[in-house]
Amino acid sequence: MRPILVFCLPAIGDFVRCHSAIQIIAEKFPGQPIDVITSPIAAPLARLMPHVRKAWIVERHWNPGLGQRARLAHQLRKENYQAAYLLTSSTKAALVPWLAGIRERIGYPRELQFGMINRLPADWWRAMLAFGPRKTRLFEQVCSIALLGRKPAEGTTLPAPRLVVSADELANWRLRHGVDPARPVLALYTSEAVDLRSWPVERFLTIARDHVARGWSVWLVGGPRERETAAQIRAQLPEVIDFTSTPDVSEAMCQVAASTVFLGVDGGISHAAAAVGVPCVLVLGSNRSYPHGPVNEQVTFLEPPISTPSWVEDTRAITEERVLEALAAAVRKYAPQFA
Repeated sequence: MRPILVFCLPAIGDFVRCHSAIQIIAEKFPGQPIDVITSPIAAPLARLMPHVRKAWIVERHWNPGLGQRARLAHQLRKENYQAAYLLTSSTKAALVPWLAGIRERIGYPRELQFGMINRLPADWWRAMLAFGPRKTRLFEQVCSIALLGRKPAEGTTLPAPRLVVSADELANWRLRHGVDPARPVLALYTSEAVDLRSWPVERFLTIARDHVARGWSVWLVGGPRERETAAQIRAQLPEVIDFTSTPDVSEAMCQVAASTVFLGVDGGISHAAAAVGVPCVLVLGSNRSYPHGPVNEQVTFLEPPISTPSWVEDTRAITEERVLEALAAAVRKYAPQFA
Protein backbone atom coordinates (compact mmCIF):
# COMPACT_ATOMS: atom_id res chain seq x y z
CA MET A 1 0.00 0.00 0.00
CA ARG A 2 1.23 3.49 -0.81
CA PRO A 3 2.24 5.58 2.21
CA ILE A 4 0.70 8.86 3.35
CA LEU A 5 2.68 11.96 4.29
CA VAL A 6 1.59 14.37 7.05
CA PHE A 7 3.18 17.83 7.26
CA CYS A 8 3.11 18.62 10.97
CA LEU A 9 3.72 21.82 12.88
CA PRO A 10 7.28 22.42 14.11
CA ALA A 11 6.96 23.38 17.81
CA ILE A 12 6.91 20.47 20.28
CA GLY A 13 3.42 21.15 21.67
CA ASP A 14 1.93 21.74 18.24
CA PHE A 15 3.58 18.60 16.86
CA VAL A 16 2.09 16.56 19.69
CA ARG A 17 -1.36 17.98 18.92
CA CYS A 18 -0.95 16.82 15.32
CA HIS A 19 -1.11 13.23 16.53
CA SER A 20 -4.87 13.57 16.89
CA ALA A 21 -5.10 14.11 13.11
CA ILE A 22 -2.67 11.25 12.48
CA GLN A 23 -4.94 8.88 14.41
CA ILE A 24 -7.92 9.95 12.30
CA ILE A 25 -5.96 9.35 9.09
CA ALA A 26 -4.78 5.95 10.36
CA GLU A 27 -8.36 4.92 11.07
CA LYS A 28 -9.44 6.06 7.60
CA PHE A 29 -6.61 4.13 5.89
CA PRO A 30 -5.95 1.08 8.08
CA GLY A 31 -2.58 -0.55 7.59
CA GLN A 32 -1.15 2.14 5.31
CA PRO A 33 2.23 3.56 6.38
CA ILE A 34 2.15 7.16 7.65
CA ASP A 35 5.24 9.37 7.65
CA VAL A 36 5.53 12.85 9.13
CA ILE A 37 7.57 15.97 8.46
CA THR A 38 8.48 18.28 11.32
CA SER A 39 11.36 20.20 12.93
CA PRO A 40 14.59 18.73 14.33
CA ILE A 41 13.51 19.49 17.91
CA ALA A 42 10.15 17.72 17.60
CA ALA A 43 11.14 14.83 15.31
CA PRO A 44 12.43 12.50 18.10
CA LEU A 45 8.87 12.25 19.40
CA ALA A 46 7.67 10.65 16.16
CA ARG A 47 8.98 7.24 17.17
CA LEU A 48 6.73 7.36 20.26
CA MET A 49 3.60 8.04 18.18
CA PRO A 50 1.41 5.06 17.30
CA HIS A 51 0.81 4.73 13.51
CA VAL A 52 3.90 6.79 12.51
CA ARG A 53 6.50 4.93 10.46
CA LYS A 54 9.23 7.58 10.23
CA ALA A 55 9.93 11.31 10.36
CA TRP A 56 11.43 13.65 7.80
CA ILE A 57 13.10 16.79 9.12
CA VAL A 58 12.99 20.39 7.94
CA GLU A 59 14.04 23.55 9.72
CA ARG A 60 11.86 24.79 12.56
CA HIS A 61 10.18 27.64 10.69
CA TRP A 62 9.93 25.87 7.32
CA ASN A 63 12.64 28.21 6.12
CA PRO A 64 15.19 26.12 4.18
CA GLY A 65 16.38 27.58 0.91
CA LEU A 66 14.85 26.58 -2.42
CA GLY A 67 17.71 24.15 -3.04
CA GLN A 68 17.08 22.37 0.27
CA ARG A 69 13.37 22.17 -0.47
CA ALA A 70 14.08 20.72 -3.91
CA ARG A 71 16.43 18.09 -2.42
CA LEU A 72 13.84 17.09 0.16
CA ALA A 73 11.18 16.92 -2.57
CA HIS A 74 13.48 14.68 -4.61
CA GLN A 75 13.78 12.28 -1.66
CA LEU A 76 10.03 12.31 -1.09
CA ARG A 77 9.36 11.55 -4.75
CA LYS A 78 11.11 8.18 -4.30
CA GLU A 79 8.63 7.20 -1.57
CA ASN A 80 5.63 7.26 -3.96
CA TYR A 81 3.29 8.92 -1.47
CA GLN A 82 -0.43 8.59 -2.11
CA ALA A 83 -1.35 11.91 -0.48
CA ALA A 84 0.04 14.72 1.68
CA TYR A 85 -1.98 16.26 4.52
CA LEU A 86 -0.76 19.78 5.28
CA LEU A 87 -1.55 20.49 8.93
CA THR A 88 0.40 23.72 8.60
CA SER A 89 -0.95 26.37 6.23
CA SER A 90 2.52 27.67 5.28
CA THR A 91 3.27 28.17 1.58
CA LYS A 92 6.85 27.06 2.24
CA ALA A 93 5.51 23.75 3.51
CA ALA A 94 3.05 23.35 0.61
CA LEU A 95 5.86 23.87 -1.90
CA VAL A 96 7.61 20.63 -0.90
CA PRO A 97 4.87 18.06 -1.74
CA TRP A 98 4.06 20.05 -4.88
CA LEU A 99 7.69 19.79 -6.02
CA ALA A 100 7.66 16.11 -5.00
CA GLY A 101 4.76 15.44 -7.35
CA ILE A 102 2.49 14.02 -4.65
CA ARG A 103 -0.81 13.84 -6.49
CA GLU A 104 -3.21 14.74 -3.65
CA ARG A 105 -2.24 17.69 -1.41
CA ILE A 106 -4.83 18.38 1.29
CA GLY A 107 -5.13 21.50 3.45
CA TYR A 108 -6.53 25.00 3.92
CA PRO A 109 -5.16 27.56 1.41
CA ARG A 110 -4.76 30.32 3.99
CA GLU A 111 -1.86 31.82 2.04
CA LEU A 112 -3.70 31.38 -1.30
CA GLN A 113 -1.71 28.29 -2.33
CA PHE A 114 -4.32 27.21 -4.88
CA GLY A 115 -2.72 24.59 -7.07
CA MET A 116 -0.05 23.74 -4.52
CA ILE A 117 -3.00 22.58 -2.37
CA ASN A 118 -5.44 20.78 -4.64
CA ARG A 119 -7.93 19.16 -2.26
CA LEU A 120 -9.72 21.57 0.05
CA PRO A 121 -11.73 20.62 3.14
CA ALA A 122 -15.45 21.29 3.06
CA ASP A 123 -16.31 24.93 3.87
CA TRP A 124 -12.67 25.89 3.34
CA TRP A 125 -13.76 29.39 2.43
CA ARG A 126 -15.08 29.94 5.96
CA ALA A 127 -11.54 29.49 7.24
CA MET A 128 -10.34 32.06 4.69
CA LEU A 129 -12.85 34.57 6.06
CA ALA A 130 -11.98 33.94 9.72
CA PHE A 131 -9.73 36.95 10.17
CA GLY A 132 -8.09 37.74 13.51
CA PRO A 133 -7.47 35.27 16.35
CA ARG A 134 -8.17 31.57 15.87
CA LYS A 135 -11.85 30.76 16.20
CA THR A 136 -11.19 27.12 17.07
CA ARG A 137 -8.54 25.24 18.98
CA LEU A 138 -5.48 24.13 17.04
CA PHE A 139 -6.35 20.57 18.10
CA GLU A 140 -9.69 20.93 16.29
CA GLN A 141 -8.13 22.57 13.23
CA VAL A 142 -5.70 19.74 12.53
CA CYS A 143 -8.49 17.19 13.06
CA SER A 144 -10.66 19.15 10.60
CA ILE A 145 -8.01 18.74 7.89
CA ALA A 146 -7.82 15.00 8.53
CA LEU A 147 -11.63 14.83 8.35
CA LEU A 148 -11.67 16.91 5.13
CA GLY A 149 -13.76 19.53 6.88
CA ARG A 150 -16.62 17.18 7.69
CA LYS A 151 -18.13 17.45 11.16
CA PRO A 152 -17.71 14.31 13.27
CA ALA A 153 -20.84 12.29 13.87
CA GLU A 154 -22.82 13.28 16.94
CA GLY A 155 -21.35 11.67 20.04
CA THR A 156 -17.95 11.18 18.42
CA THR A 157 -14.94 12.17 20.51
CA LEU A 158 -11.86 13.38 18.65
CA PRO A 159 -8.81 11.34 19.69
CA ALA A 160 -6.41 12.88 22.19
CA PRO A 161 -2.69 12.78 21.28
CA ARG A 162 -0.73 9.76 22.50
CA LEU A 163 2.98 9.13 23.06
CA VAL A 164 3.98 5.62 24.08
CA VAL A 165 7.17 4.88 26.01
CA SER A 166 7.53 1.09 26.04
CA ALA A 167 7.87 -0.80 29.33
CA ASP A 168 11.30 -2.10 28.24
CA GLU A 169 12.58 1.36 27.35
CA LEU A 170 11.33 2.75 30.64
CA ALA A 171 12.87 -0.10 32.65
CA ASN A 172 16.23 0.37 30.87
CA TRP A 173 16.11 4.12 31.52
CA ARG A 174 15.44 3.58 35.23
CA LEU A 175 18.31 1.07 35.38
CA ARG A 176 20.77 3.48 33.69
CA HIS A 177 19.88 6.29 36.08
CA GLY A 178 19.54 4.24 39.26
CA VAL A 179 15.88 5.17 39.72
CA ASP A 180 13.89 3.24 42.33
CA PRO A 181 10.39 2.63 40.86
CA ALA A 182 9.00 2.25 44.39
CA ARG A 183 9.80 5.88 45.29
CA PRO A 184 7.28 8.53 44.13
CA VAL A 185 8.52 11.25 41.78
CA LEU A 186 7.34 14.80 41.13
CA ALA A 187 8.47 16.15 37.74
CA LEU A 188 8.65 19.96 37.46
CA TYR A 189 8.59 21.87 34.18
CA THR A 190 9.19 25.57 34.86
CA SER A 191 9.82 27.15 31.43
CA GLU A 192 11.92 30.34 31.57
CA ALA A 193 11.57 32.58 34.59
CA VAL A 194 11.15 35.59 32.27
CA ASP A 195 8.28 33.92 30.39
CA LEU A 196 4.89 35.32 31.47
CA ARG A 197 3.48 31.81 31.06
CA SER A 198 5.75 30.52 33.83
CA TRP A 199 5.09 30.48 37.57
CA PRO A 200 7.35 32.28 40.10
CA VAL A 201 10.49 30.26 40.87
CA GLU A 202 10.01 30.61 44.62
CA ARG A 203 6.63 28.89 44.34
CA PHE A 204 8.08 25.94 42.45
CA LEU A 205 10.68 25.82 45.24
CA THR A 206 7.94 25.65 47.89
CA ILE A 207 6.29 22.72 46.10
CA ALA A 208 9.64 20.96 45.70
CA ARG A 209 10.51 21.42 49.42
CA ASP A 210 7.14 20.02 50.46
CA HIS A 211 7.61 16.87 48.39
CA VAL A 212 11.27 16.33 49.36
CA ALA A 213 10.25 16.58 53.04
CA ARG A 214 7.72 13.79 52.45
CA GLY A 215 10.32 11.51 50.88
CA TRP A 216 9.57 12.13 47.22
CA SER A 217 12.15 12.51 44.47
CA VAL A 218 11.83 15.83 42.63
CA TRP A 219 13.06 16.08 39.03
CA LEU A 220 13.51 19.23 36.95
CA VAL A 221 12.72 18.44 33.31
CA GLY A 222 13.07 20.44 30.11
CA GLY A 223 15.96 21.82 28.09
CA PRO A 224 18.19 24.86 27.69
CA ARG A 225 15.41 27.37 28.44
CA GLU A 226 14.78 25.79 31.84
CA ARG A 227 18.41 25.52 33.00
CA GLU A 228 18.62 28.91 34.70
CA THR A 229 15.51 28.25 36.76
CA ALA A 230 16.72 24.73 37.55
CA ALA A 231 20.02 26.15 38.82
CA GLN A 232 18.16 28.57 41.09
CA ILE A 233 16.07 25.77 42.58
CA ARG A 234 19.04 23.44 43.06
CA ALA A 235 21.07 26.18 44.73
CA GLN A 236 18.50 26.25 47.53
CA LEU A 237 17.42 22.61 47.43
CA PRO A 238 20.30 20.40 46.26
CA GLU A 239 18.24 17.24 46.75
CA VAL A 240 16.36 17.82 43.50
CA ILE A 241 17.69 16.21 40.32
CA ASP A 242 18.31 18.44 37.31
CA PHE A 243 17.53 16.73 33.99
CA THR A 244 17.52 19.92 31.90
CA SER A 245 20.75 18.89 30.12
CA THR A 246 18.81 16.08 28.42
CA PRO A 247 20.11 15.62 24.84
CA ASP A 248 16.70 15.36 23.15
CA VAL A 249 13.01 15.44 23.89
CA SER A 250 12.47 11.67 23.66
CA GLU A 251 14.85 11.26 26.63
CA ALA A 252 12.72 13.80 28.50
CA MET A 253 9.71 11.59 27.80
CA CYS A 254 11.37 8.73 29.68
CA GLN A 255 11.81 11.09 32.64
CA VAL A 256 8.16 12.10 32.47
CA ALA A 257 6.92 8.53 32.01
CA ALA A 258 8.94 7.45 35.06
CA SER A 259 7.39 10.14 37.27
CA THR A 260 4.31 9.81 39.47
CA VAL A 261 2.86 13.25 38.76
CA PHE A 262 3.86 16.22 36.58
CA LEU A 263 3.61 19.91 37.48
CA GLY A 264 4.16 22.35 34.63
CA VAL A 265 3.19 25.52 32.86
CA ASP A 266 1.97 26.29 29.34
CA GLY A 267 4.55 24.80 26.98
CA GLY A 268 5.48 21.97 24.64
CA ILE A 269 6.78 19.62 27.33
CA SER A 270 3.45 19.88 29.14
CA HIS A 271 1.61 18.77 25.98
CA ALA A 272 4.04 15.88 25.61
CA ALA A 273 3.66 14.88 29.27
CA ALA A 274 -0.13 14.85 28.89
CA ALA A 275 0.18 12.66 25.78
CA VAL A 276 2.43 10.20 27.66
CA GLY A 277 -0.47 9.69 30.08
CA VAL A 278 1.14 10.91 33.31
CA PRO A 279 -1.20 12.76 35.71
CA CYS A 280 -0.56 16.47 35.06
CA VAL A 281 -1.29 19.65 36.99
CA LEU A 282 -0.79 22.67 34.74
CA VAL A 283 -0.61 26.30 35.89
CA LEU A 284 -1.89 28.56 33.11
CA GLY A 285 -2.61 32.25 32.60
CA SER A 286 -6.14 33.58 32.27
CA ASN A 287 -8.61 31.61 30.14
CA ARG A 288 -5.90 29.68 28.31
CA SER A 289 -6.77 26.07 29.10
CA TYR A 290 -9.54 25.67 26.50
CA PRO A 291 -7.80 27.13 23.41
CA HIS A 292 -4.21 26.24 24.33
CA GLY A 293 -4.16 23.39 26.85
CA PRO A 294 -3.77 19.65 26.26
CA VAL A 295 -7.00 17.70 25.75
CA ASN A 296 -5.93 14.52 27.59
CA GLU A 297 -8.30 13.52 30.36
CA GLN A 298 -5.76 13.16 33.19
CA VAL A 299 -4.83 16.87 33.07
CA THR A 300 -5.89 19.33 35.81
CA PHE A 301 -5.77 23.03 34.93
CA LEU A 302 -5.23 25.80 37.45
CA GLU A 303 -6.04 29.31 36.21
CA PRO A 304 -6.83 32.73 37.64
CA PRO A 305 -10.53 33.48 38.25
CA ILE A 306 -12.65 33.70 35.11
CA SER A 307 -13.23 37.40 35.83
CA THR A 308 -9.54 38.13 35.21
CA PRO A 309 -9.15 39.81 31.79
CA SER A 310 -7.95 37.40 29.11
CA TRP A 311 -4.98 39.62 28.24
CA VAL A 312 -3.56 39.20 31.77
CA GLU A 313 -1.47 36.10 31.16
CA ASP A 314 0.77 35.87 34.19
CA THR A 315 0.14 33.09 36.71
CA ARG A 316 0.84 34.75 40.05
CA ALA A 317 -2.81 34.51 41.08
CA ILE A 318 -2.31 30.73 41.47
CA THR A 319 -1.23 29.99 45.05
CA GLU A 320 1.02 27.21 46.31
CA GLU A 321 -1.94 25.91 48.35
CA ARG A 322 -4.06 25.41 45.23
CA VAL A 323 -1.22 23.60 43.51
CA LEU A 324 -0.53 21.30 46.48
CA GLU A 325 -4.23 20.44 46.71
CA ALA A 326 -4.41 19.67 42.98
CA LEU A 327 -1.28 17.50 43.10
CA ALA A 328 -2.62 15.58 46.10
CA ALA A 329 -5.95 15.03 44.32
CA ALA A 330 -4.17 13.77 41.18
CA VAL A 331 -2.09 11.34 43.23
CA ARG A 332 -5.17 10.06 45.08
CA LYS A 333 -6.95 9.44 41.79
CA TYR A 334 -4.17 8.06 39.60
CA ALA A 335 -1.47 6.79 42.01
CA PRO A 336 -3.26 6.04 45.31
CA GLN A 337 -0.38 3.90 46.56
CA PHE A 338 1.59 7.14 47.06
CA ALA A 339 -1.24 9.22 48.56
